[in-house]
Amino acid sequence: MEKSQLTRLPRSLTVGGNLNLAYSQIMQLPRKLKVKGYINLAHSKIQQLNNGLQVVGDLSLMGTTIKQLPPYLYVGGNLYLAHTKITELPEYLTVKGNIYLGGIKIQKMAETINIGGNIYQ
Repeated sequence: MEKSQLTRLPRSLTVGGNLNLAYSQIMQLPRKLKVKGYINLAHSKIQQLNNGLQVVGDLSLMGTTIKQLPPYLYVGGNLYLAHTKITELPEYLTVKGNIYLGGIKIQKMAETINIGGNIYQ
């Protein structure tokens, strides 16, 4: 679905593998989204993520205008935030892999975050 012109997905969606929405017009993910692989939203029109979103693999938000991550976000792989407008890491964020900031400045980190790897500037 890379470069897709769709602006929304079905309300309830299960993807058995990866969900590649890079460069798409998607602005919001469905509340009942289940993805068994990674989610690539790089350079998409995404504006927010759902509270408690769980991603089994990597989550890429590179090059989006997203301003904040939701509480209780779970990422089973790496989290890519380069060229976003994110300035805070939210409460109860869990990232099993690394966080790649790509030059963005994090001004506030909740005390309840759990990072399995490293944070790279």
